[in-house]
Amino acid sequence: MTTPESRRPTLMVVHAHPDDEASQTGGTLARYAAAGFRTVLITCTDGGQGDGAGGAKPGHHRHDPEQVAARRSKELALSAVALGLTDLIQLEYPDSGMAESVDETAFSKLDGEPIVQRLEALMHDYQPDVVVTYPPNGLSYHPDHIRTHELTVAALARIKQVGGFEKRSRTDAASVRVVPRLYYIAVSVSRLKTLRAQAEAVLEPGAWIPPLEIGVADDTVTTAVNVSAFWAEKLRALAAHASQADAAALLHALSVPQRQDPVEEYVRADPPWAGDRQEDDLFTGIPGVL
Repeated sequence: MTTPESRRPTLMVVHAHPDDEASQTGGTLARYAAAGFRTVLITCTDGGQGDGAGGAKPGHHRHDPEQVAARRSKELALSAVALGLTDLIQLEYPDSGMAESVDETAFSKLDGEPIVQRLEALMHDYQPDVVVTYPPNGLSYHPDHIRTHELTVAALARIKQVGGFEKRSRTDAASVRVVPRLYYIAVSVSRLKTLRAQAEAVLEPGAWIPPLEIGVADDTVTTAVNVSAFWAEKLRALAAHASQADAAALLHALSVPQRQDPVEEYVRADPPWAGDRQEDDLFTGIPGVL
């Protein structure tokens, strides 16, 4: 059933862990939320393999995954408020962590079919015009990021196979069949180098800095969303994840004055981008979106 809420232009972002939404897509989510779009964030894992009390890492006797997950869920809720999100969905599968031997009950090892079905049902419920998730390498090669990519793309393929879903336009009575547009999160090499330089200038030796390996060639970035007007919201969302050292380090690095207008970058995966000019809006050309 189509409701007034489902007729709003809708952005769905599918992430692996609490804090990924702030570090990678916070400005984008805040920008579209402020413009009146429906912003749906799905977080697949509970984040239980993150930093524990006092910075305790997984495997340390003071690291309790259930306590970590509970705290990170509260932090995620605060981040969602900072970004103005309309919908937050926590699937709460066990975080895989980065250990060489991942527990068979962890998200990256679970049977994918029930998760694909769950994501497919959420897509039918929320009827997104645009879906954002990780590229095939997970951006950071984290097993949960890679699995999030695989399952999100599989769910979208099923939506596409049945011709999308029916969505009534905000501007007229006619309904249209919508197949969501798919974007992958990206960071261009040039912007990554700028970020690394900022981080090295302000962070203590040994602090986490995004590795060059996650960067993509500048000319492969199809879309750059200017988030300069929503930088403060992104930083507040990052600050909400106070228990996580990586989030705190990134917050410190991003809090210095920016050398250029901050953007969040993407690669349009489906339908493939065929233009000769870089997009500046995830919703360009989508019917019914002003």
